[in-house]
Amino acid sequence: MNLIKQLWLPFVIIAFPGVLFSLFLPFFPVDETRYLSVAWEMNLHNSFVVPLQNALPYSHKPPFLFWLFNLDWLLFGINEVTLRLIPVIFSLFNITLTYKISLLLWDDEEIAQYAAIILSSTLSYLLWSSLIMFDVVLTFWILLAIFGFLSAEQNAFKSWLLAGLAIGGGILTKGPVILVYILPVAIFSFVWIPQEKFTRKWYAWLGLSFCIGLAIVLLWLIPAALTGGETYRNAILWGQTVNRMAKSFAHQRPVWWYLPWLLALLLPWVLVKPVWCGWSRLKHDTGCRFLVLWIVPSFVILSLLSGKQVHYLIPLLPAFSLLMAKNIVSSDSSGKITSCHYLVAAFYSLLGIAILLLTFMRLTSFMENFGVVAARSLSCGLITIGIALFLVKKQTAVRSVTAIAVSSVVFLVVIVFSGQLFFERYDIRPISQLLNEKQKDGFSILHHGKYHGQFQFLGRLTQPLVSLESKKEIGTYAASHEKVALITYESRNKIIKEEDIYFQQPFRSKKVVLWNKKGIAEFIAVTEENLSQETE
Repeated sequence: MNLIKQLWLPFVIIAFPGVLFSLFLPFFPVDETRYLSVAWEMNLHNSFVVPLQNALPYSHKPPFLFWLFNLDWLLFGINEVTLRLIPVIFSLFNITLTYKISLLLWDDEEIAQYAAIILSSTLSYLLWSSLIMFDVVLTFWILLAIFGFLSAEQNAFKSWLLAGLAIGGGILTKGPVILVYILPVAIFSFVWIPQEKFTRKWYAWLGLSFCIGLAIVLLWLIPAALTGGETYRNAILWGQTVNRMAKSFAHQRPVWWYLPWLLALLLPWVLVKPVWCGWSRLKHDTGCRFLVLWIVPSFVILSLLSGKQVHYLIPLLPAFSLLMAKNIVSSDSSGKITSCHYLVAAFYSLLGIAILLLTFMRLTSFMENFGVVAARSLSCGLITIGIALFLVKKQTAVRSVTAIAVSSVVFLVVIVFSGQLFFERYDIRPISQLLNEKQKDGFSILHHGKYHGQFQFLGRLTQPLVSLESKKEIGTYAASHEKVALITYESRNKIIKEEDIYFQQPFRSKKVVLWNKKGIAEFIAVTEENLSQETE
């Protein structure tokens, strides 16, 4: 009960958008729809050891998240509404673990509360907490391992067992990448453990925890390797570890690529002056040394790897939240922080004004995607948030921090309700459901180009799609099948005859088209004609 009393605000901040997203947002292609389709096909074919995509083994991700989706369906039936609550639940666990880690570092409830509030209301973390992705779940395992390392002095066996469980769970969630986030702080433990308490037994316990983690992974890996076939076995044992790591040092993206994104990921707290003040006071703090050792090596390693994605930094946000919370408390020695929310208020206001000005410019693509009325509604909402923050009185740090945290939730609410026209371009349920009807009628569904499985779950499809790269393959297949339909992605402005298609709908910056047999012939003929003209 005391934990609920301490953390009710960050819990509400995390849970409210999760419910909102479940009710009002579609699942976004291609990532969210792909992962749900993998889980759906595992359920459909009773293949709970080997994940499947389009009826073939899917080796790009381990199965833990897919197991969670199937557990959800086992408890509540096949549905879409409860799925977004899975990352929300793990996010609540992360808030709790961040709070507990803060107490282990500083034994200060005020810092722990601030850390939980800052993490929950960091816009990027708040957004990812409601998305069907791996990062928030992976963050849980990372925090659990970190908690195990920090508490090892109090109860060695239990703590290292916990760390081993976290290592195994992290690998089953997203592969060996969990080691990037936890290995530096574990190896260089002599930096943050007091010299009189540090012993070499630490590394023996660390080795034991890795053995426990590996044993957990092998419980899945061995059956998967034996039953998934040679291609899948090579992919999960070699292709997804050694090959991927080797290619990741090719520097396809520059080393500095994460730096500007890090600033964006820390909004709105990156704009709050007290979280960056007084670093000189903290450099001798053991807890801060621990956090720097957690953040810096992980960030450097991620920067060296070429396979960069913005969300790879999500697991580092709890560490930043802890540092920022410590800084706020250290800066608030007088009990007053008078204006730390004003820059955040200015950010929302200026962003709203900028969007409003865009609606009067000739930015056709932006307006077609979002809509003039929706964009102006968004701008009004942002300006309102900014004004409301400006009206918060200059009083305690608690009031300022709470106001900033609540503004993050309001910001997401404004985005959800003003961006419905934009989100409709990502809602592929209509065409997915039509594909279900066509398959029931005996149609073979062709897909032009690489297929990411985006229609399988939303359409509850029971048959794979036929993915073909070339127009010649499409023509040959269509000629040999009576009932056939083709999915392609066309320019938004392309004129298509109604008699040539079964269906079309907006999709991202294009439109997705389901061609009938006559339309397939027309599609191939037009394409060949264009190629001939280009050759001439």
